[in-house]
Amino acid sequence: MVAVADKPQAAPLETLAARGAHLRATIAAQNLDAFLVSKPPNARYLTGFNGDDSYVLVTAVGMWLLTDARFTLQAQRETRGVTVVQNDPRVRGNIAQQVKDLAIRRLGFEAQHLVVSLYDDLHEDLPAVELVATRGLVEAQRAAKDPAELVTLRHAIAISDQAFNEVSAAIRPGMTERQVAVMIEARMIELGAEGPAFPTIVAAGPNGAMAHAVASDRPIRLGEPIVIDMGARYGGYHSDMTRTLVLGEADDRFREIYDQVLRAHLAAEAGAKAGLSGKTIDALARDSIAAAGHGDHFGHGTGHGIGLEVHEPPSVSLRSDDTPLTAGNVISIEPGIYLPDWGGVRIEDLILLGPDGAEVLTQATKQGFYNT
Repeated sequence: MVAVADKPQAAPLETLAARGAHLRATIAAQNLDAFLVSKPPNARYLTGFNGDDSYVLVTAVGMWLLTDARFTLQAQRETRGVTVVQNDPRVRGNIAQQVKDLAIRRLGFEAQHLVVSLYDDLHEDLPAVELVATRGLVEAQRAAKDPAELVTLRHAIAISDQAFNEVSAAIRPGMTERQVAVMIEARMIELGAEGPAFPTIVAAGPNGAMAHAVASDRPIRLGEPIVIDMGARYGGYHSDMTRTLVLGEADDRFREIYDQVLRAHLAAEAGAKAGLSGKTIDALARDSIAAAGHGDHFGHGTGHGIGLEVHEPPSVSLRSDDTPLTAGNVISIEPGIYLPDWGGVRIEDLILLGPDGAEVLTQATKQGFYNT
């Protein structure tokens, strides 16, 4: 039973210091004098600040968080070991002035997030500074979760586990997909979640053939597959799980498809471990489904990393590269089979990779059949 949570504990100062030291080593290896963080989840990871419209400037000797007057007091309360600078969005050149004050000559930035207009302003305002595009520096660091992150993630997962177990047992024929989704989200909030990790998917009957269906006003009927994809957000971290069930008597077709997906799901969980690539882990599930004759009915990746974002590195799919995954990666395992005009089955857990295997973090029931 998940206790209704108090406000999540912030990452300890020593944890934030370790994250900063890791990033400083990374930017030093790339011969950068400093690094400008513009992506909010990366800023939160490094500083503890949970707000928008902020930038973090990291150098070998310190860390500066630039945010506007709406967030200055919040930033001062939430951050530790960081200098908070009020950044007036009405005045061009605030960030550039900070770079000049610190005598930076080679500045890295997040190419996948920094907006072009700000890049143009920096390029014009800092003619003596070399702007260096980088990709995924902080995201790569975030992929292996530290102990503080795992505590928060486990609580987010426990919330969604309990909410599913309670609400799924209360579903009755005639309820709409949207009603069930609202029930799930409300129960997660009652259990301490800040909100849903993403809009809850409840997809019954043929709607379940759409992997990312939107909950609708369609009534749920006896005997049809119901795909429920849900997650809780707690302390900024996200859970993500999928279960598929039937109300009443499951027919032979559902039992066959469900069992095939479950076998693929369990094979991937049993074989996943640090040192394997995302492509290799994907194959553990994909090959099982292909052997059952449904290779063409599994059109998405087997999994993804999760943490401050619902989808983050590493990738677990056909398109993943051969880079070995590492201990501390938390990934989803979510194979599925989708049949137009019938529906779909998907089963998803979150797992924590270790050198000798994986710990299954998601504990919600996988029972697929509910008698009403």
